[in-house]
Amino acid sequence: MNALALLASVCWPLLLALGFGWTGVRGIARVLAPWAALPALLAGLAGTSATALDIGWLMLGGQLGLDGIARVMLPVTAGLWLAAGLFAQVYLEPGPRRDVFFAWFLAAMTGNLLLLVALDAMVFYLGFALMSFASYGLVVHEGDARARHAGRYYIVLVVIGEVCIVSGLMLLASGSGIDFASLRAGFPGSTGRGDLVTGLLVAGFGIKAGVFGLHFWLPLAHPVAPAPASAVLSGAMIKAGLIAWMRLLPLGEASLPAWGTGLAVAGLVTAAYGVLAGLPQREAKTVLAYSSISQMGLMTLAVGLGLAFPGQWPALSATLLIYMAHHALVKGSLFLGAGLVQHPLGPAAARVVAVVLSAGAFAMAGGAMTGGLVAKQALKQASGGVAEPWSAVLPSLLSLSSILTALLMVRFLWVAWPRPARGAERLPASLLLPWLALFGASLAVPWLLATPALRTAAADLHAAWGGSWPVLLAGAIAFVAVGLRRAGRLPALPPVPAGDLGIPLERGLVGAGQALGRLLDQGLPRALDSLREGFATVVRSGPGWSNLFGRGEARIAAWSMTAALLLLVAVAFVWLLG
Repeated sequence: MNALALLASVCWPLLLALGFGWTGVRGIARVLAPWAALPALLAGLAGTSATALDIGWLMLGGQLGLDGIARVMLPVTAGLWLAAGLFAQVYLEPGPRRDVFFAWFLAAMTGNLLLLVALDAMVFYLGFALMSFASYGLVVHEGDARARHAGRYYIVLVVIGEVCIVSGLMLLASGSGIDFASLRAGFPGSTGRGDLVTGLLVAGFGIKAGVFGLHFWLPLAHPVAPAPASAVLSGAMIKAGLIAWMRLLPLGEASLPAWGTGLAVAGLVTAAYGVLAGLPQREAKTVLAYSSISQMGLMTLAVGLGLAFPGQWPALSATLLIYMAHHALVKGSLFLGAGLVQHPLGPAAARVVAVVLSAGAFAMAGGAMTGGLVAKQALKQASGGVAEPWSAVLPSLLSLSSILTALLMVRFLWVAWPRPARGAERLPASLLLPWLALFGASLAVPWLLATPALRTAAADLHAAWGGSWPVLLAGAIAFVAVGLRRAGRLPALPPVPAGDLGIPLERGLVGAGQALGRLLDQGLPRALDSLREGFATVVRSGPGWSNLFGRGEARIAAWSMTAALLLLVAVAFVWLLG
């Protein structure tokens, strides 16, 4: 594949996004926008060459190409963007708002595709930043109070993440080149500087990956965005943090047991918390957002194990690629389906949607003969070579994760189940076909990515039962719980607001801001008045002090507002830095 063709396929969506701002070509942009990801999809399917394209004019330089991650994730990601774009063309009402949606959608797509084909930190960060900031337009697209609230969470955490990422990359690149191989080779390791770099990269990219404690934006942003935007936010863009870890951290090259163990534990906590916080939710897209948090927790676990046990990284990295591809396609199709059930459906359409959502939920839970079973089987095999105590507890923890995931998927089907509406219009084929194609890809792609040995193991009857019993157990638990709840013998789940721990954090920050405002409005003027009175007393006590303190009093009076503003800026800066 020609490297210039790769560059053109990645930049094409951005050209179309700019076309929406030019009246003369806006009509052409409207026609081509839904198909914008098609060149990248074709490039990903055809691209097997390792030839890199040097971009010497890009500040510090840069390189584009297809590494092992991009060869898998570029066609998967482009396919998801293509399906979401075709879906959005029919799903959204024609008009200026749809034009604005596609402009942000195409800009975010460009950033997502660019970071995938980046071979160095400079190009990767350029794509990552473009994707992150352009996605704000997707989050606030509806323009209501809820969307703006989610947008504030999102943009604040994006800014904090960017500060961490830029700081970490500058420290990491200070002693080596900017290509990924050089950065990994020159990684500081377990030193004070190395711990700082690792912490900054884990935190900065952990925000995008939704690691517990940094996840607040996901359950707020994904549900308020239109369904096509939610599909790519949760299916494609959330993987950017994970891909950054895989390319920048010294996985397979150095052992960082403390950071690896910490990241693995954080992954397990994230996987469990995503389910527990998602079960009480009452909106289908919010449940799916928490499901994404939980699934990203399992992928974070794999990265942590790779940091702790470098010898297992080749198997773990292959597993992660299968897991990421499966989650991207299944979660994208589920979000699009959740968008369909928000509108009236005729009997035939309701049956189709119910079948597809049920099959997607079954695959997400790792049911028999699904891509989810392939992904979880791969994770079990890859983690089998780790040392104690992980080797002893991981099988049980992964089985528990399957049960929890299945429970959350039952909850999703409960709140998203389509109910036929009389007189509803038939769904157009142009809306159903991209959704069904995406769902079909979610079933096939994990099997295509698996090795022959893994396919054989996943198709074994023992593996099929291993994938099915957690789903059956979760279904039985849900059935009993519903019966007890209707009989009044089981209390309702305690309500958990979307955003969970971020809500009290927000209230605390708002309270601190109000207290600071009162201090600036009342306390600071009183202190300045007291200081002036003290100066006046000293001045009256002796004529020699009059000129000196008179000038000082005048300066304090002139600087009072400046001091207040500087104090406010300093507090805001410290807060943003976390």
